[in-house]
Amino acid sequence: MPSSRSRKLRTLAAAASALGLAIVAIVWGLRGVEVTSWLAGVGSFVAAVASLSAGTGGQLPRRLGHRFTASLGGRIRRVALSGEGDSTFHATSGGVIEDIRATGTPVTSTALPEPAPARDDAVATEPVIRVVDGLIDRGDQLRAVLGGIRESGRGTFAVVGGHGMGKSSFLSLLRDAVRREFPDAVLMPMRPQESPELYGLSDAYSGQYGSAVTPAVAALLLDKSAQFLGDLVQDVVGQFGTFVVAKEGVPRASNVTMNNTFVAKSWGAISNAQVDVNVKGPAESAIERLSRAQRRVDDAFLADWRAFLAGRRAILILDGFETLIDDAVGQWFVRLARRLPDTAVVLSLVPREYAEHGRRVLDPDLIEELPRFTVAEAHSYLTYHFGDRAGIRLAQAVTKFTGGHPYGLRLVRQFITAHLDEALVPGRLREMLIDLSDGGDPQLDRLVREVIQPDRNPSVWRVAEVASLLNSFDVPMLVDLLGSEDPPAGPEQVSNAVRQIERLGLLDPLSVAGRFRLHDFIRPAMSEAVRRFTPDRWTRIHSRAAGYYYRQITEIESKTETAYGSWFKYEDAVWQMHETEWMYHSAQLSGDRDLTRAQFVVLFLEAFWWWGLYVDFAFCHQLLESWQRAAQNDMDRDLLDEIRRFHANYPTGPDKPAGEHWTEARHALRTVGELCGVRHGWQAPGRSPEAEGVYRRAWLYLRLFIAHTFWYDNRFADAERAYRQLESEFADLDDDWMVAWLYFEWAEVAYAAGDRGSAAARCRLSSGMIRRVAEAGEVDSELLAYVHRLLADLLHDADPVAAAREYGQAVKRAFVFHRMANSLDPVVSAPDEYTSQFYEEMTTRAAGRVPGWAGHGSFPDILAALVEPTAGEAPDVVRLDADGPALAAALFPRGPRPNELYQRRGPFTDYWGDVVERLDLDAGVELDTIDRLTEALRG
Repeated sequence: MPSSRSRKLRTLAAAASALGLAIVAIVWGLRGVEVTSWLAGVGSFVAAVASLSAGTGGQLPRRLGHRFTASLGGRIRRVALSGEGDSTFHATSGGVIEDIRATGTPVTSTALPEPAPARDDAVATEPVIRVVDGLIDRGDQLRAVLGGIRESGRGTFAVVGGHGMGKSSFLSLLRDAVRREFPDAVLMPMRPQESPELYGLSDAYSGQYGSAVTPAVAALLLDKSAQFLGDLVQDVVGQFGTFVVAKEGVPRASNVTMNNTFVAKSWGAISNAQVDVNVKGPAESAIERLSRAQRRVDDAFLADWRAFLAGRRAILILDGFETLIDDAVGQWFVRLARRLPDTAVVLSLVPREYAEHGRRVLDPDLIEELPRFTVAEAHSYLTYHFGDRAGIRLAQAVTKFTGGHPYGLRLVRQFITAHLDEALVPGRLREMLIDLSDGGDPQLDRLVREVIQPDRNPSVWRVAEVASLLNSFDVPMLVDLLGSEDPPAGPEQVSNAVRQIERLGLLDPLSVAGRFRLHDFIRPAMSEAVRRFTPDRWTRIHSRAAGYYYRQITEIESKTETAYGSWFKYEDAVWQMHETEWMYHSAQLSGDRDLTRAQFVVLFLEAFWWWGLYVDFAFCHQLLESWQRAAQNDMDRDLLDEIRRFHANYPTGPDKPAGEHWTEARHALRTVGELCGVRHGWQAPGRSPEAEGVYRRAWLYLRLFIAHTFWYDNRFADAERAYRQLESEFADLDDDWMVAWLYFEWAEVAYAAGDRGSAAARCRLSSGMIRRVAEAGEVDSELLAYVHRLLADLLHDADPVAAAREYGQAVKRAFVFHRMANSLDPVVSAPDEYTSQFYEEMTTRAAGRVPGWAGHGSFPDILAALVEPTAGEAPDVVRLDADGPALAAALFPRGPRPNELYQRRGPFTDYWGDVVERLDLDAGVELDTIDRLTEALRG
């Protein structure tokens, strides 16, 4: 009969066991919940101390080496083994073993699961772009690899693509294609799920191959390569007797021993363990001895391989080879593959590993890179899953959102499936994808966690979390933001993390060198998780990001202190990015939302005034999308809707026809003023001078565009009142260039209303402001062209010759406007869509007057005056029945062709320079003439 003490011990043991199992159940039930890591962390600390004191657990010995045991919820993770000898891992009763990099040792594990078997893809019908069992078949790349195998029969092919680019899917399709194309070939490995990753060395040995090899690396290579080849032919090992004998001699050749024991029980944890390697004997003799043994093993395998094939063709397909190529094992295998008779080898690599380690040993002619999917491929993929309901516009929306990334395409397809009726409408899908930033899809967050594996890669996950709060980033910015973290992350750590995230295929490179962003389809879910679980950190990062961008903006704007030149920032891609990002991060912060909304209104309306009212301005759309992501409440979202209503009802281009759309635009602007705190004007008690400046600019631009809605809708009396109110307000801004534009617009209102005297007087006022800007060294050719054109309209009936000369001056200035000096760019800007359309407006307007002058007695003088400013000669014959553009082409210098836009050099640049050399560009003389003519009109 057991003693009382024994019974108590058993009772306690049973209770402890029950408690342990209960905790296991609780933890399992709470998996994925934040409390899990806390609970397991506390248990790990207590139990690890007890377990390490208690001795070792179970083991599966083959020869002396490392023994690791995790039991009853114990966790062993991030162990880097870099020594000789076998290592054994054993997990029982809920123990966890993860992230074991067996960098130099054979590993036996009873805990690590087998990878999921590859899918046996069925062949679908043959559309233009085939989709096989839900996978886009990448026909071009398949044909290229199969063609290379068919032609040469041997060689090492590399399929290159970032993580998530579908390399595994491609190789699965390739295996099926090989079976069809080469039915008699030996396809290896016979188990397609077998991964080369098990044979790779740790990151500590990356790049240690060739002349950089050490005795330890040579020993590890000998051991790992023998395991690799043995496992490759394990199902036919009976035909590889010579190799087996050579392989058995490896332990004697390596002459290394290790004997270490690590145990974790009952939530014990062992992390970041490192074991050093010691090889007996002098370094040089050890490397030489190991190299001889390596050659014996390789030669024995090659001899057996040749006999095994017996004249047959072999095709060896290895997925995940990027885990090997950076170390001695991968480099060894690529060289061995060249010697395999009658054998074609296909490896998968990621671009960075190919560039750093594969390029030197692989034939560039045998490299096949997997591109991102096109709209057409995405369309076929979506049609496969959703039938005819998936139209081309849906595919365009999905491709834009995912960048054509295969992994992203799969995630969006899952998202559409979950929201089927709504998500199949392209416009609604775009809105839903953007709206993910409000709530974040937990499924996406879980999928990203599966890819990054935070427990295994905590530093990478920390950088990814910060990056998820940013629309774009570079390494210096991340270092700045992570400086507030505990502990702070240095440049090297951040760079390594960014490289790892890039390797995982989760980054999109941007057009600005060195900048990235997390894929749009995963960023919102990660950001929402940070906001929900660590709100203080979420706020701190956004605050630091806003400060970072504000400093960047200030640095750029310090280069553009002049009145006219300061506006060129709106065309600068870097400033646009910084300004949009500053606005986005500022909008995330709590505080004065009226002020935040007013800042957004100023930014949008200034951008719209600079470009958007004439041509569609992508920057305006970017601002709207950024605000949609930043909106925190109903007033923020109402503001977005009203700005969009204004945007939709304000026609772009030179023609602004009257109609109800102007009433819609005006109503929208009025509501915008209410939402950003300027309903009753910009002044209010308690506002700081900086805030008051923002409110003032918001109020002024809202009133200016409201004046536009009256002007273009032919409500001239209302427009007069609006501009008269704005005159004194804009004059107080100390911005002569902006006031010059205000007077010009006001002059246009008077001309449209039939008040020619007021129009001339305001032309004179605008000219005076232009003169002041010109005296500071800046000439706005666009505004000067407009004033010339309006003056010509005023002179048309009274003095056709003077009017023609003013039209010619307007054309001259519009031509010069194609290539303007930009204070943010040391090179003269290139012609663009805006300048091209403006030149067409000026030339067709001027040419359109010619038929009306044809019967005038001074017609030859009129034509001469018209073309004289552009150094042209009047044609002998003018086709008065020609349309405006054709007549303009006969009279004036040509504008840029579509393929010459945005080009700093080329035929149009040369042509423009030749023409401008002959022009009189003395702005002072032009302004003197304007003043003289306007005074005559007023008199």
